[in-house]
Formats: sequence, C-alpha cells, structure tokens
Amino acid sequence: MVSPPSESASPISESAGPRARPVVFLHVGAAKSGTTYLQNLLWHNRDRLREHGVLYPGADQAAHVRAAFDLRRTFFPGASDPEIPNAWPRLIDEVRDWDGSTIISQELFAPSGRKYVRRAMADLDFAEVHVVFTTRDLARQIPAHWQEDIKNRFGTSFTGFMEHIKRPNWLDHEISRLFWTLQDPVYVLERWGMDLPPERVHIVTLPRPGAPRDLLWRRFCAAVRLSPDDYDLAAPFDNPSLGLAETQFLLRLNTALDRERLGWHFYNDEVKLFLAQRVLAGRPTVAKTVLPAEHLPWATERSGQMVEGLRAAGYNVVGDLDELIPAAGPATAPDPDEPRWADVADVGMEAITAVLQRLRDEVDHAAHVPGSETPVHDQVDAMRPEAGDLRELTSALVSESLPLTHRAVRKIGERYPAARRLRGAYRRLHRLGGSIDSDKNRR
Repeated sequence: MVSPPSESASPISESAGPRARPVVFLHVGAAKSGTTYLQNLLWHNRDRLREHGVLYPGADQAAHVRAAFDLRRTFFPGASDPEIPNAWPRLIDEVRDWDGSTIISQELFAPSGRKYVRRAMADLDFAEVHVVFTTRDLARQIPAHWQEDIKNRFGTSFTGFMEHIKRPNWLDHEISRLFWTLQDPVYVLERWGMDLPPERVHIVTLPRPGAPRDLLWRRFCAAVRLSPDDYDLAAPFDNPSLGLAETQFLLRLNTALDRERLGWHFYNDEVKLFLAQRVLAGRPTVAKTVLPAEHLPWATERSGQMVEGLRAAGYNVVGDLDELIPAAGPATAPDPDEPRWADVADVGMEAITAVLQRLRDEVDHAAHVPGSETPVHDQVDAMRPEAGDLRELTSALVSESLPLTHRAVRKIGERYPAARRLRGAYRRLHRLGGSIDSDKNRR
C-alpha cells in the first residue's frame, strides 16, 4: 500500500513557508518503469510546477539526458554530442538559482559509479537531496529491457540475453552489466543512497496490470511531495513497447546493417526514432514478448532477494514491495526467439513502405528548397568568390585580434630590417640556451 504521507511529505504549495535549504529530488530510474510517462508529464506541467514552487529544469526535454551523460563522462560508442560537455553544471546552475524545490528525472543516472555519485552530491551540497527509484517486477522488466536494447542496435537473441543476465559475475559482461546497473534497485541505491539517510531514499513500485492508469503518477507525487490533482494528465504520454514480430524484425535488421558505415546518429534518427518508435510501435500487436515460464522460478527467486535487500535498507516505500514479485504468466506464450514468421514478414513489408514514403517526402521537400533546380557543381562555382571574400575577412579579423604588442613588433619588423634581424638572432640564442640546458640536465 502507499505509505501514508507524513508532515514532512506534505505537498508543496505557494502558501508553504520558505525552506532553510531547497529540496532536490533525483529520480534516477529504473529504465522501462514508467519513466518516460512521468518525465513527459513533468515537462508538460512545468509551468504549473513553477506556480507551485517546483522547478523541472532544462531548456528542452533532452536536458536531463545530456546531464546524465555528462556526469558519467560517457555516451554511445562511436558517437558524440557537442551539447553534452558541461550539461550537468548547466543544469545544476539552474537548480541553484531556483528558490524552491526541484525534480531531476533521468534513468541514465542509475549506472553512475561511486565517484560520479559523490560528484553529484558535492555539486548539490546546497540542497537537501532525495533519491527516487521507480521499479517493477522482473517478469515485465526483462522483456521490456531486451526490446529496448534491440531498439539501440543490439543484436542479441532473447535466449542469449537471458544467459547473460543470469550470470553470477554479471558485472564482467556488457549486456548483463547494462541490465542490472539500470534495473537492480538494491545495487543502484547502494550507490545513490550511500551518503543519505534511508528516509531520503524513496522506492516507488509500479502497480500491477489492471490498476488505475494514474496510480503511478499519484505514487510518484507522494514521493516528491506534489499534490497529484493539481496537474494536467489529459494528454496521452505513452512509450509503447514493440510487439514480438516487430522486435524480431528489428533484431534481424540490426544484424544486417553496417554499424560502422551508418553511425549512431543515423541509426538513432532513422531506425530507432522513426522506424521503431513511430512506425513499428504504432502497429496493432499480434503477440507480446512475455517471459517464458521456464525462466519464472529464477526471476521470482532473484526478485525475492531484491525485496529482502530493500526491506533491510529501510528506504521509504511508496506502493508495495510485494508488487516486485512476478505474477504467474499466461499458460501459453510464444517463444521470444520463435515468433510467427508470417507476422515478421508483414512487419517488413510495412517497414519498407514507410521508409520509401519517407524517402519520397524528403525528395519532395528538397525539390522545393530555393535554388534546388541549379546543379550542385554550378552552386559550388557560384560560391567560390564568396569563399575567397570570406577567407580575406577571416584573415583580417585574426590579424586585428592579435594583442597590440604582437602587432607592434610585427609592424616594426616589416618597417625596419635591422629590427627583424635582431629578433631572429634573439630566437637563435634562445634556442641555443635551451639546448645547452638540456645537455646539462642529461649529464
């Protein structure tokens, strides 16, 4: 059941008195636990939040993503983003300038190592920090996480995925490490909560299927001291999972694509965001990916261990830890690695159609760009004079930006040859002196 609100967890309102220290709620995960739903609601209601004295910082919705990457000093392999460096300090500066409370939410904070967590807490030492972790049972998390990996260019079968995450030495292997550092609440909160009293670490459990749609939002609000009815929940904010056939099609596409040639940015824009999330996720689901019954005993045992660890830690729980124990699945479910291949072929046909239509739209758009009727080589020839003018202007700006003393020395050298010869002699003597010093040091 939802923990009863205490006096310290009352909703924030404009009538509340000023705080001795601002409060920052760091929602650090877990991935595929309703985080996108909550983050979109927070962004959608950011003006209302401000009216109630709560900041959801960032110039755009990706600000928290960039801050997490910057804090952890990482990004997708083989890719970079010029907006990531200093994204974390920029977010913290915005938080520091705010007089009220703040909510920061991004599941990519979860895998942070201890040194990065310590840096985050040091940067937030002006505030009372609370850590929030939303989580649900492994029987639902495992298929959802595997699908998310497939959407991010992975090419591991479901069977292979299960073999990895069942390893006892899971930290030594990439696939299992990526899973558990995002999904294990005990492991994540041992780091994020290591210097916090347990009452400032909040576990929010996801309701079981069939619960009211807004129950997760209400539980999250209880953890971060919001009054849930003050905010607009009208707009649908879903992050739908792929069906089994769609996932298997994407898995085979990942295997066939040349990763090095395409690069991460192209894949992210064209395959993940467009094909997977706009086209394939919108298809009627014929079959969902369900954890096979053979893995349920292991998932139940592993979940029980996590529940025991959370209870022993004494964290504040909003919801019920028993909801983290998997429920029995359907009596019959397709093997995630053996879907109906006719359904996969239908997915492929729709994917090809969508990609060709997107290509046609891009060609049509390019045809209406001013100057598109002029051949490219003619456009290049037309720009050559402008390029020359730009080069001269750039050289002039560089020249004028030189320090005054440098310009004076250069002009004297140009005007008086003797001064130029003296400057050259000085440089030779300077180099000779450096060489003598080096010889002495070697001796």
